[in-house]
Amino acid sequence: MLNQQYNILHHTDSFIEPLLKRTLEANKLGVCCGTIQIESVSSSCDKVKGDRFKLSIPYARQTLTWNVFFDSQCPEMGPDFIFNDDTFLMDVNIDTLSTAVPSLAKWNIHDKDALLNVLMELLSCYKQHQIQLLQKQDRLKLEYSMLMGSSEIAPEDVEVMLLPFGSKPTEAKFLISLSIDVSQLQNSSFELENDIVMLLVTFCGPNWNRIIPQLYFSKSLEQILGGTSALHLPHYPADKCLTDYILEIKMYIAEKIKPLVQSLEKRRLFVTTVLALQPGSLIEFDATDYRYITLLLERQDFSYMLHFRLSSAFPTEKPTVVMQSIYHMTRLRFPYEEKVENFDYSNQWAPAEMIEEILLSVNRMVEKFKDNSIEICS
Repeated sequence: MLNQQYNILHHTDSFIEPLLKRTLEANKLGVCCGTIQIESVSSSCDKVKGDRFKLSIPYARQTLTWNVFFDSQCPEMGPDFIFNDDTFLMDVNIDTLSTAVPSLAKWNIHDKDALLNVLMELLSCYKQHQIQLLQKQDRLKLEYSMLMGSSEIAPEDVEVMLLPFGSKPTEAKFLISLSIDVSQLQNSSFELENDIVMLLVTFCGPNWNRIIPQLYFSKSLEQILGGTSALHLPHYPADKCLTDYILEIKMYIAEKIKPLVQSLEKRRLFVTTVLALQPGSLIEFDATDYRYITLLLERQDFSYMLHFRLSSAFPTEKPTVVMQSIYHMTRLRFPYEEKVENFDYSNQWAPAEMIEEILLSVNRMVEKFKDNSIEICS
């Protein structure tokens, strides 16, 4: 997607290209930590290179479409804008605009951040515009006021939007960035410092009494938690205030994280116990999430690999154990292997006892495994 954006970018005038490139590279925009996208480029004077373009800007899980107009014959002039929300900056005067968007009033074509700064300032103005519209609705005004009075939520953690534009609103969207402690999952292979949890609450219906909550996760956290489809959010009754529901959601997510943390600790203990019991047999192991370990074992001059694989449900779910030949290949050119099934197991046992029972079963299988590998792969 980014490459496609850069291809569009090459069709812009030379003085605009660095401004747009810097804008494209900006991430973590707003509550949703999204990015700005270029939709199209055109020219104001039939030149090959364009000096006007359409941007898609993420806000409150919606998309703002802003048309930006430069004059390629006067590059030192700042851009003009047309917003898809006609109510935004409809009657603003020059003095107010200069104060609210100083980067536009002091436009500097040589500053690569000039356009990005203007867009960020305009986005801040747009947020204030939506907050002002929200003040006309008693229920929404109260909800927002209580959010701003909460120690759990900062003003920059909330984006609001009333829809449709320019008429009596029928939907109000509150997008809230939730602070969730994922430090106990610090051994995850994902970059947890970039993880975000967003709660989108849509108010609609008479007196805003029909409420639809939705959770959104950053990609890494979604993979850890199994995706939002696996979650069943607590019911949001019409008489519950948003601040109380946010606390309920945070507790709900914490309860989802708790068993994952416990499984991580159990997997770590299992893998380190295998290392301690078989120190000279190690081939490889997962030192991040502790989901697998592979040994090279030998019995009666027959060597084989033994794979332990641990799921997120370990120790409730027993390990998957696979014996793999280092000598024999199947017709499909894969190493011959067999799954070890019939070993005694209890999730209440200490790891050493689990491993001992698995190895006893493996030892009983070695001769048969050797014969099978020779017979099937000969």
